[in-house]
Parts: sequence; C-alpha cells; structure tokens
Amino acid sequence: MAELLQEMSGLAREAGRAILEIYGDPQCWRVQHKTDDTPLTAADLAAHAVIAAALAQSDWPLLSEEAVVPYEERRDWRRFWLVDPLDGTRDFLDRNDEFTINIALVEDGRPVAGVLYAPALDELYAGRVGGEAWLEVGSGRRDLALPRVRTGHVCAASRHHDSELSARFVEMNGWRERRSVGSALKFGRLAAGDLDVYPRFGLTSEWDTAAGEALLLASGCAMLALPGLVPLRYNTPSLRNPHFIATAPHIDPFSLEYP
Repeated sequence: MAELLQEMSGLAREAGRAILEIYGDPQCWRVQHKTDDTPLTAADLAAHAVIAAALAQSDWPLLSEEAVVPYEERRDWRRFWLVDPLDGTRDFLDRNDEFTINIALVEDGRPVAGVLYAPALDELYAGRVGGEAWLEVGSGRRDLALPRVRTGHVCAASRHHDSELSARFVEMNGWRERRSVGSALKFGRLAAGDLDVYPRFGLTSEWDTAAGEALLLASGCAMLALPGLVPLRYNTPSLRNPHFIATAPHIDPFSLEYP
C-alpha cells in the first residue's frame, strides 16, 4: 500500500500539471454548468482525462465526479477509485489557489488511502489508514503523525458554502476563531495541525470527502457523520454525504455540542 500511495501522489501531480496549463489561460473562463448548476471548466475535464487514463490500467474501477456510474453497475464494487479531478472549481475561477485534486481508494464502503494535491500551492497531502501520512510542500516533506500537542480551537469555514449552522456550532462550543479555506484543502490543513475542527452542515458528495477522510484517519484525526457520530459510508445510491464533523486528535467529537 505504501508504494501505491506514492503512485497516487505522482498521478495527482500529473493531473495538477494539466490543470496549471489551463489556470492562467482565458479559456478557463468558458464555464459550463452541470444539471445541478455546479460549474465545469476545461481544467476539470483535463484533470479527469489524465487520471482516468492512468487508472484504466489498474485492477479497480473508477468513480469520478466527471464520470458518474449508475448505482446498478457499482453496487457490488468492493474496491474502487473515488476521484474529484478538480475540487473547488469556484476557487479555481476566483484565482485564490485553494483548489485540489482528490484521489481515494475505497474498500468495503470506507476510504483506505487518499491523496489531496493543491497544484497552485504545491501542497500534497497523502495518507493510508493504519499507516503513514505526510505533507509535501515544494521539495520538503514532513510526516503527519502522532503525538502532536495542540490546544487550539481554530474552526474551518467553507469559503463558498458557509452556513448559519456552522456559525451556531462555533458559538455553542464557546470558540471564536473561524478560518475560511477552500475545497478539500480544509482536510489537509486539519491533518497538518493548522486547523482544529471542521464542521460541515451542508451538501457534499462522496468524491469531496473520501481522500480527505483517509488522510485524517491516517494522521490520527477523526471524521464522523451527523447526527449520531457514526462513520460515513461510501458508494451509496445517492453519492451524497450527511452532515459531518472532522476533528483534530486533541478534540473529542463526542464532547461537543451540535445545533
């Protein structure tokens, strides 16, 4: 699995190069919209093409935001790739650099390995559940592993999908600092210790979270569905996630108050 994680990281970087070729080009402003009114750019499609071509050589099928497979065809998949070729398309269009490539391997409904890569920032996060987790920034690399000592309560806020419930959650728990971060980069920053908690009381899809959850679990963090504080499940008929809470190792999700 360690070698596979390296291969996933290399693939994410390759897809990142395809995105960056378009990032500074005016054609990225030619935005299409999907049936759910979310934006789609040439960069989304270019990254998907790179990833799909590479993963076609693997032993496992691919489920991508840009190539959704009907549930009847995937319901019995035991192991598969779950990919968002460009998470944070609105961040891409805003030119704030906070967009990511998410590549996850899912087994029996749970993520077991994941890579997040923010190509404009050259930040790559990788982790496998029960194994190692690391962050690469430029040519530097550091492990994301326990023990880590931290006592802060910096709460992540979604840059484009913030909600009143998230603000209420912060108030109910007596915290003050909220930090807006785009896309799945929030999972990476949480695993790295820059954030302490990420509550999400809004719509997300499974490709938005699978790689990030694998990274969090590999680095000693927690991520649980709300209500009930139970593990998220992947490869569901709708591909939609429930609300969830992600927490750093020093925060017990069962001790928090929820709106």
